[in-house]
Amino acid sequence: MTYRFVTNVDQKRFDAFCAQCEWNHWSKSSQFIEFSKPEWKGELVGAEDESGNLAATAVLLQKNLKFPPMHFSYCQYGFNLDINNRELLAFFIKALSDYARKNGSCFLRVDPNITRLEHEKNGKVKEGGFNHEFVTEELKQAGYTHLGYNYGYSGNWMSRYTYILDLNRPLKEVRKGIKRCSQYHSKNVMRGVTVEKAGREKLSVLYDAQLELSARLGFKPKPLSYFEKMYDLYKPFVHYYVVSVNFHQAKLNLQKEIQNLQSHQAQCKDEKKIQLDQKQIDAIHKEICQIEDKGYDKDEKMYLGGKFIIQEGANVWNVNMYTKKTLTNFREAFELHYFAIEDLMNNGAKTYNFEGISGSTDPHDYYYSLDTFKKEFGGDFIEYLGEFDAVYKPSLYSLWRHTSRFYSLARRKIRSIIYRR
Repeated sequence: MTYRFVTNVDQKRFDAFCAQCEWNHWSKSSQFIEFSKPEWKGELVGAEDESGNLAATAVLLQKNLKFPPMHFSYCQYGFNLDINNRELLAFFIKALSDYARKNGSCFLRVDPNITRLEHEKNGKVKEGGFNHEFVTEELKQAGYTHLGYNYGYSGNWMSRYTYILDLNRPLKEVRKGIKRCSQYHSKNVMRGVTVEKAGREKLSVLYDAQLELSARLGFKPKPLSYFEKMYDLYKPFVHYYVVSVNFHQAKLNLQKEIQNLQSHQAQCKDEKKIQLDQKQIDAIHKEICQIEDKGYDKDEKMYLGGKFIIQEGANVWNVNMYTKKTLTNFREAFELHYFAIEDLMNNGAKTYNFEGISGSTDPHDYYYSLDTFKKEFGGDFIEYLGEFDAVYKPSLYSLWRHTSRFYSLARRKIRSIIYRR
Protein backbone atom coordinates (compact mmCIF):
# COMPACT_ATOMS: atom_id res chain seq x y z
CA MET A 1 0.00 0.00 0.00
CA THR A 2 1.27 3.47 -0.84
CA TYR A 3 0.18 6.67 0.86
CA ARG A 4 0.09 10.35 0.00
CA PHE A 5 0.58 13.23 2.44
CA VAL A 6 -2.22 15.80 2.10
CA THR A 7 -2.69 19.33 3.46
CA ASN A 8 -5.70 21.59 3.99
CA VAL A 9 -7.97 18.60 4.67
CA ASP A 10 -11.68 19.42 4.58
CA GLN A 11 -12.88 20.13 8.12
CA LYS A 12 -15.91 17.81 8.09
CA ARG A 13 -13.90 15.01 6.54
CA PHE A 14 -11.13 15.54 9.06
CA ASP A 15 -13.43 15.48 12.10
CA ALA A 16 -15.37 12.45 10.84
CA PHE A 17 -12.13 10.50 10.68
CA CYS A 18 -10.99 11.68 14.13
CA ALA A 19 -14.28 10.69 15.75
CA GLN A 20 -13.78 7.02 14.94
CA CYS A 21 -10.07 6.87 15.83
CA GLU A 22 -8.95 5.07 18.99
CA TRP A 23 -6.42 7.79 19.83
CA ASN A 24 -8.68 10.80 19.34
CA HIS A 25 -8.58 13.78 21.70
CA TRP A 26 -10.47 17.07 21.71
CA SER A 27 -7.23 18.90 20.84
CA LYS A 28 -6.86 16.74 17.71
CA SER A 29 -10.07 18.01 16.10
CA SER A 30 -10.41 20.91 13.67
CA GLN A 31 -11.79 23.32 16.29
CA PHE A 32 -8.44 23.34 18.04
CA ILE A 33 -6.86 25.49 15.34
CA GLU A 34 -9.26 28.35 15.95
CA PHE A 35 -9.03 27.84 19.70
CA SER A 36 -5.22 28.16 19.59
CA LYS A 37 -5.28 31.53 17.82
CA PRO A 38 -3.74 34.11 17.89
CA GLU A 39 -0.71 32.58 19.60
CA TRP A 40 -0.59 29.71 17.11
CA LYS A 41 -1.38 29.22 13.44
CA GLY A 42 -2.60 25.82 12.34
CA GLU A 43 -3.31 23.49 9.48
CA LEU A 44 -5.24 20.22 9.04
CA VAL A 45 -2.98 17.60 7.48
CA GLY A 46 -3.31 13.89 6.84
CA ALA A 47 -2.52 10.89 4.67
CA GLU A 48 -4.62 9.23 1.98
CA ASP A 49 -4.38 5.64 0.75
CA GLU A 50 -4.38 4.54 -2.90
CA SER A 51 -8.18 4.80 -3.05
CA GLY A 52 -8.18 8.37 -1.75
CA ASN A 53 -9.49 7.38 1.69
CA LEU A 54 -8.22 9.35 4.68
CA ALA A 55 -5.92 7.10 6.71
CA ALA A 56 -4.25 9.53 9.15
CA THR A 57 -4.76 13.05 10.51
CA ALA A 58 -2.94 15.64 12.61
CA VAL A 59 -3.49 19.23 13.71
CA LEU A 60 -0.19 20.89 12.86
CA LEU A 61 0.37 24.12 14.79
CA GLN A 62 3.09 26.70 14.10
CA LYS A 63 4.36 29.40 16.42
CA ASN A 64 6.69 32.36 15.77
CA LEU A 65 9.10 33.57 18.45
CA LYS A 66 10.89 36.91 18.68
CA PHE A 67 13.72 35.53 20.79
CA PRO A 68 15.35 33.49 19.68
CA PRO A 69 14.02 34.54 16.25
CA MET A 70 12.52 31.31 14.91
CA HIS A 71 9.34 29.37 14.43
CA PHE A 72 8.54 25.80 15.30
CA SER A 73 5.74 23.27 14.79
CA TYR A 74 3.75 21.26 17.28
CA CYS A 75 1.18 18.44 17.19
CA GLN A 76 -0.53 18.41 20.57
CA TYR A 77 -1.11 14.80 21.58
CA GLY A 78 0.21 13.67 18.23
CA PHE A 79 -1.73 12.12 15.37
CA ASN A 80 -4.74 9.91 14.66
CA LEU A 81 -4.10 6.67 12.79
CA ASP A 82 -4.00 2.89 13.21
CA ILE A 83 -0.67 2.40 15.00
CA ASN A 84 -0.69 -1.31 14.13
CA ASN A 85 -0.40 -0.36 10.46
CA ARG A 86 3.38 -0.04 10.65
CA GLU A 87 3.71 1.00 7.02
CA LEU A 88 1.27 3.88 7.50
CA LEU A 89 2.86 4.86 10.83
CA ALA A 90 6.35 5.03 9.34
CA PHE A 91 5.14 6.99 6.32
CA PHE A 92 3.11 9.55 8.22
CA ILE A 93 5.57 10.47 10.96
CA LYS A 94 8.30 10.92 8.34
CA ALA A 95 6.03 12.94 6.02
CA LEU A 96 4.89 15.12 8.94
CA SER A 97 8.49 15.90 9.84
CA ASP A 98 9.46 16.58 6.23
CA TYR A 99 6.54 19.00 5.89
CA ALA A 100 7.49 20.91 9.06
CA ARG A 101 11.09 21.15 7.84
CA LYS A 102 9.97 22.34 4.41
CA ASN A 103 7.96 25.15 6.05
CA GLY A 104 11.08 26.43 7.80
CA SER A 105 10.46 25.14 11.32
CA CYS A 106 13.38 24.93 13.71
CA PHE A 107 11.89 21.73 15.08
CA LEU A 108 8.66 19.73 15.29
CA ARG A 109 7.36 18.46 18.63
CA VAL A 110 4.83 15.65 18.99
CA ASP A 111 3.65 14.13 22.28
CA PRO A 112 1.37 11.25 21.22
CA ASN A 113 -1.46 10.27 23.56
CA ILE A 114 -0.64 6.69 22.65
CA THR A 115 -0.32 4.36 25.62
CA ARG A 116 3.15 3.04 26.33
CA LEU A 117 2.71 0.02 28.63
CA GLU A 118 -0.34 -1.50 30.28
CA HIS A 119 -0.59 -0.84 34.02
CA GLU A 120 -2.52 -2.20 36.96
CA LYS A 121 -4.85 0.29 38.68
CA ASN A 122 -2.16 0.92 41.31
CA GLY A 123 0.23 2.05 38.58
CA LYS A 124 2.47 -0.99 38.44
CA VAL A 125 3.26 -2.38 35.00
CA LYS A 126 0.95 -5.28 34.18
CA GLU A 127 2.77 -8.51 33.44
CA GLY A 128 1.92 -9.69 29.93
CA GLY A 129 0.05 -6.44 29.17
CA PHE A 130 0.19 -4.49 25.93
CA ASN A 131 3.39 -2.74 24.85
CA HIS A 132 3.36 0.11 22.32
CA GLU A 133 7.03 1.06 22.59
CA PHE A 134 7.40 0.09 18.94
CA VAL A 135 5.85 3.48 18.16
CA THR A 136 8.75 5.11 20.02
CA GLU A 137 11.21 3.12 17.92
CA GLU A 138 9.45 4.12 14.70
CA LEU A 139 9.68 7.79 15.70
CA LYS A 140 13.37 7.45 16.52
CA GLN A 141 14.04 5.78 13.16
CA ALA A 142 12.27 8.70 11.47
CA GLY A 143 14.71 11.13 13.09
CA TYR A 144 12.80 12.18 16.20
CA THR A 145 14.53 12.44 19.57
CA HIS A 146 12.69 11.03 22.59
CA LEU A 147 12.80 13.51 25.50
CA GLY A 148 12.50 10.85 28.18
CA TYR A 149 9.93 9.35 30.52
CA ASN A 150 9.24 12.35 32.74
CA TYR A 151 6.52 12.41 35.37
CA GLY A 152 4.95 15.10 37.52
CA TYR A 153 3.65 18.46 36.32
CA SER A 154 6.84 20.04 35.00
CA GLY A 155 9.02 19.27 32.04
CA ASN A 156 6.15 18.18 29.80
CA TRP A 157 3.82 20.34 27.75
CA MET A 158 1.01 17.82 28.19
CA SER A 159 0.41 15.32 30.98
CA ARG A 160 2.07 11.97 30.31
CA TYR A 161 -0.26 10.15 32.69
CA THR A 162 -3.98 10.10 33.34
CA TYR A 163 -6.78 7.97 34.75
CA ILE A 164 -9.50 6.78 32.37
CA LEU A 165 -12.66 5.36 33.91
CA ASP A 166 -14.44 2.60 31.99
CA LEU A 167 -18.12 3.53 31.61
CA ASN A 168 -18.97 0.64 29.30
CA ARG A 169 -20.73 -1.24 32.11
CA PRO A 170 -23.74 -0.73 34.41
CA LEU A 171 -23.82 2.50 36.44
CA LYS A 172 -24.17 0.48 39.64
CA GLU A 173 -20.89 -1.28 38.89
CA VAL A 174 -19.14 2.03 38.08
CA ARG A 175 -20.25 3.53 41.39
CA LYS A 176 -19.27 0.41 43.28
CA GLY A 177 -15.69 0.99 42.14
CA ILE A 178 -15.61 4.56 43.51
CA LYS A 179 -14.08 4.74 46.97
CA ARG A 180 -16.56 5.87 49.67
CA CYS A 181 -19.07 6.71 46.93
CA SER A 182 -22.26 6.16 48.97
CA GLN A 183 -20.78 7.86 52.04
CA TYR A 184 -19.74 11.02 50.20
CA HIS A 185 -22.96 11.26 48.20
CA SER A 186 -25.13 10.75 51.29
CA LYS A 187 -23.30 13.53 53.11
CA ASN A 188 -23.84 15.84 50.15
CA VAL A 189 -27.54 14.95 49.93
CA MET A 190 -28.03 15.76 53.62
CA ARG A 191 -26.31 19.13 53.14
CA GLY A 192 -28.12 19.96 49.91
CA VAL A 193 -25.03 19.99 47.69
CA THR A 194 -26.64 20.11 44.24
CA VAL A 195 -25.29 19.78 40.69
CA GLU A 196 -27.10 21.07 37.62
CA LYS A 197 -26.39 21.28 33.91
CA ALA A 198 -25.66 24.85 32.85
CA GLY A 199 -24.88 26.95 29.80
CA ARG A 200 -22.49 29.64 28.66
CA GLU A 201 -24.05 32.28 30.94
CA LYS A 202 -22.78 30.46 34.02
CA LEU A 203 -19.16 30.08 32.93
CA SER A 204 -18.38 32.81 35.44
CA VAL A 205 -18.90 30.19 38.17
CA LEU A 206 -15.96 28.19 36.81
CA TYR A 207 -13.92 31.36 36.36
CA ASP A 208 -14.57 32.59 39.93
CA ALA A 209 -13.60 29.24 41.43
CA GLN A 210 -10.41 29.32 39.36
CA LEU A 211 -9.55 32.75 40.83
CA GLU A 212 -9.72 31.30 44.34
CA LEU A 213 -7.34 28.47 43.43
CA SER A 214 -5.04 30.93 41.66
CA ALA A 215 -4.77 33.02 44.83
CA ARG A 216 -3.95 29.91 46.85
CA LEU A 217 -1.41 28.31 44.50
CA GLY A 218 -0.02 31.39 42.76
CA PHE A 219 -0.65 30.77 39.05
CA LYS A 220 -1.98 33.12 36.37
CA PRO A 221 -5.72 32.47 35.93
CA LYS A 222 -7.26 32.10 32.50
CA PRO A 223 -9.61 34.96 31.57
CA LEU A 224 -13.35 34.34 31.31
CA SER A 225 -13.02 34.82 27.55
CA TYR A 226 -10.85 31.68 27.41
CA PHE A 227 -13.71 29.50 28.66
CA GLU A 228 -16.26 31.35 26.52
CA LYS A 229 -14.17 30.80 23.39
CA MET A 230 -13.80 27.10 24.11
CA TYR A 231 -17.53 26.81 24.79
CA ASP A 232 -18.43 28.52 21.51
CA LEU A 233 -16.03 26.45 19.40
CA TYR A 234 -16.89 23.08 20.94
CA LYS A 235 -20.52 23.83 21.77
CA PRO A 236 -22.04 20.65 20.21
CA PHE A 237 -19.70 18.57 22.38
CA VAL A 238 -19.70 20.61 25.62
CA HIS A 239 -21.26 19.42 28.87
CA TYR A 240 -21.01 22.05 31.57
CA TYR A 241 -22.07 21.53 35.18
CA VAL A 242 -22.20 23.79 38.23
CA VAL A 243 -22.45 22.82 41.88
CA SER A 244 -24.20 24.88 44.55
CA VAL A 245 -25.53 24.80 48.09
CA ASN A 246 -27.82 26.82 50.35
CA PHE A 247 -25.84 26.86 53.59
CA HIS A 248 -28.78 28.02 55.68
CA GLN A 249 -30.84 25.08 54.48
CA ALA A 250 -27.84 22.82 55.07
CA LYS A 251 -27.73 24.12 58.65
CA LEU A 252 -31.44 23.32 59.13
CA ASN A 253 -30.88 19.82 57.73
CA LEU A 254 -28.01 19.26 60.13
CA GLN A 255 -30.08 20.47 63.08
CA LYS A 256 -32.79 17.99 62.08
CA GLU A 257 -30.19 15.23 61.96
CA ILE A 258 -29.15 16.11 65.51
CA GLN A 259 -32.78 15.70 66.61
CA ASN A 260 -32.93 12.29 64.91
CA LEU A 261 -29.75 11.18 66.65
CA GLN A 262 -30.98 12.43 70.03
CA SER A 263 -34.26 10.57 69.53
CA HIS A 264 -32.30 7.41 68.74
CA GLN A 265 -30.21 7.90 71.85
CA ALA A 266 -33.32 8.17 74.02
CA GLN A 267 -34.60 4.81 72.77
CA CYS A 268 -31.24 3.02 72.72
CA LYS A 269 -29.95 0.93 75.62
CA ASP A 270 -26.59 0.02 74.10
CA GLU A 271 -24.01 2.33 75.70
CA LYS A 272 -21.57 2.00 72.79
CA LYS A 273 -24.24 3.05 70.29
CA ILE A 274 -25.24 5.95 72.53
CA GLN A 275 -21.61 7.12 72.60
CA LEU A 276 -21.37 6.75 68.84
CA ASP A 277 -24.50 8.88 68.38
CA GLN A 278 -23.06 11.49 70.73
CA LYS A 279 -19.83 11.60 68.75
CA GLN A 280 -21.85 12.34 65.60
CA ILE A 281 -23.92 14.97 67.41
CA ASP A 282 -20.77 16.76 68.61
CA ALA A 283 -19.29 16.69 65.10
CA ILE A 284 -22.47 18.13 63.58
CA HIS A 285 -22.63 20.86 66.25
CA LYS A 286 -19.07 21.79 65.33
CA GLU A 287 -19.99 21.89 61.65
CA ILE A 288 -22.97 24.17 62.33
CA CYS A 289 -20.70 26.52 64.27
CA GLN A 290 -18.31 26.61 61.31
CA ILE A 291 -21.16 27.55 58.97
CA GLU A 292 -22.07 30.43 61.27
CA ASP A 293 -18.52 31.55 62.06
CA LYS A 294 -17.45 31.66 58.41
CA GLY A 295 -20.45 33.78 57.45
CA TYR A 296 -22.03 31.07 55.26
CA ASP A 297 -25.37 31.06 57.08
CA LYS A 298 -27.39 32.79 54.34
CA ASP A 299 -30.67 31.65 52.85
CA GLU A 300 -29.48 31.82 49.23
CA LYS A 301 -27.87 29.64 46.59
CA MET A 302 -24.08 29.77 46.67
CA TYR A 303 -22.14 28.40 43.70
CA LEU A 304 -19.14 26.31 44.71
CA GLY A 305 -17.63 25.54 41.31
CA GLY A 306 -18.03 24.19 37.81
CA LYS A 307 -16.89 21.38 35.52
CA PHE A 308 -16.24 21.82 31.78
CA ILE A 309 -16.38 18.56 29.81
CA ILE A 310 -16.01 17.75 26.11
CA GLN A 311 -17.59 14.55 24.78
CA GLU A 312 -16.94 13.40 21.23
CA GLY A 313 -18.67 10.13 20.46
CA ALA A 314 -18.13 7.68 23.30
CA ASN A 315 -15.10 9.53 24.71
CA VAL A 316 -15.21 12.09 27.52
CA TRP A 317 -12.46 14.52 28.58
CA ASN A 318 -12.51 16.49 31.84
CA VAL A 319 -11.08 19.70 30.41
CA ASN A 320 -11.46 22.05 33.41
CA MET A 321 -12.85 21.78 36.92
CA TYR A 322 -12.47 24.37 39.67
CA THR A 323 -14.22 24.37 43.04
CA LYS A 324 -14.17 26.61 46.08
CA LYS A 325 -13.02 25.22 49.40
CA THR A 326 -15.66 25.60 52.11
CA LEU A 327 -16.16 22.89 54.75
CA THR A 328 -14.85 19.33 54.82
CA ASN A 329 -18.20 17.55 54.51
CA PHE A 330 -19.31 19.64 51.54
CA ARG A 331 -17.67 17.54 48.83
CA GLU A 332 -18.47 19.67 45.81
CA ALA A 333 -15.76 18.20 43.52
CA PHE A 334 -16.93 14.66 44.21
CA GLU A 335 -20.56 15.59 43.52
CA LEU A 336 -19.64 17.15 40.16
CA HIS A 337 -18.03 13.87 39.06
CA TYR A 338 -20.87 11.81 40.56
CA PHE A 339 -23.53 13.72 38.63
CA ALA A 340 -21.54 14.03 35.41
CA ILE A 341 -20.74 10.32 35.16
CA GLU A 342 -24.42 9.33 35.18
CA ASP A 343 -25.44 12.13 32.84
CA LEU A 344 -22.70 11.31 30.33
CA MET A 345 -23.43 7.60 30.44
CA ASN A 346 -27.00 8.45 29.51
CA ASN A 347 -25.51 10.38 26.60
CA GLY A 348 -23.59 7.35 25.30
CA ALA A 349 -20.22 7.85 27.00
CA LYS A 350 -18.01 4.77 27.33
CA THR A 351 -14.83 6.38 28.71
CA TYR A 352 -14.21 9.16 31.23
CA ASN A 353 -10.74 10.74 30.99
CA PHE A 354 -9.61 12.69 34.05
CA GLU A 355 -7.09 14.57 31.85
CA GLY A 356 -3.84 14.45 33.73
CA ILE A 357 -2.17 13.09 36.85
CA SER A 358 1.42 13.19 38.08
CA GLY A 359 2.07 9.50 37.44
CA SER A 360 3.88 8.88 40.73
CA THR A 361 3.35 5.41 42.26
CA ASP A 362 5.66 5.93 45.26
CA PRO A 363 3.73 6.85 48.45
CA HIS A 364 6.80 8.78 49.66
CA ASP A 365 7.01 10.88 46.50
CA TYR A 366 5.96 14.55 46.64
CA TYR A 367 3.60 14.12 43.70
CA TYR A 368 1.89 10.95 44.95
CA SER A 369 -0.75 12.60 47.12
CA LEU A 370 -1.76 14.98 44.31
CA ASP A 371 -3.40 12.07 42.47
CA THR A 372 -5.35 10.65 45.41
CA PHE A 373 -8.74 12.22 44.61
CA LYS A 374 -8.79 11.06 40.96
CA LYS A 375 -7.45 7.65 41.92
CA GLU A 376 -10.43 7.06 44.22
CA PHE A 377 -12.79 6.87 41.21
CA GLY A 378 -11.25 3.56 40.17
CA GLY A 379 -10.07 4.50 36.69
CA ASP A 380 -7.34 2.72 34.76
CA PHE A 381 -3.81 4.09 35.18
CA ILE A 382 -2.69 5.31 31.74
CA GLU A 383 0.87 6.11 30.66
CA TYR A 384 1.63 7.82 27.34
CA LEU A 385 4.82 7.59 25.30
CA GLY A 386 6.14 11.08 26.05
CA GLU A 387 7.54 13.93 23.94
CA PHE A 388 9.52 13.69 20.71
CA ASP A 389 11.35 16.47 18.85
CA ALA A 390 12.42 16.32 15.22
CA VAL A 391 15.22 18.93 15.14
CA TYR A 392 16.22 20.69 11.91
CA LYS A 393 18.37 23.56 13.24
CA PRO A 394 20.36 22.14 16.18
CA SER A 395 22.13 25.35 17.28
CA LEU A 396 18.95 27.41 17.30
CA TYR A 397 17.06 24.58 18.98
CA SER A 398 19.69 24.38 21.74
CA LEU A 399 19.43 28.12 22.34
CA TRP A 400 15.64 27.86 22.50
CA ARG A 401 15.82 25.00 25.01
CA HIS A 402 18.00 27.01 27.38
CA THR A 403 16.11 30.30 27.07
CA SER A 404 12.66 28.71 27.32
CA ARG A 405 13.65 26.89 30.49
CA PHE A 406 14.87 30.15 32.02
CA TYR A 407 11.76 32.07 30.95
CA SER A 408 9.52 29.32 32.29
CA LEU A 409 11.13 29.38 35.72
CA ALA A 410 11.08 33.17 35.81
CA ARG A 411 7.41 33.30 34.80
CA ARG A 412 6.40 30.84 37.50
CA LYS A 413 8.28 32.81 40.13
CA ILE A 414 6.86 36.17 39.08
CA ARG A 415 3.32 34.84 38.78
CA SER A 416 3.57 33.23 42.18
CA ILE A 417 4.44 36.62 43.66
CA ILE A 418 1.71 38.46 41.74
CA TYR A 419 -1.21 36.07 42.10
CA ARG A 420 -0.64 34.25 45.39
CA ARG A 421 -2.69 35.64 48.26
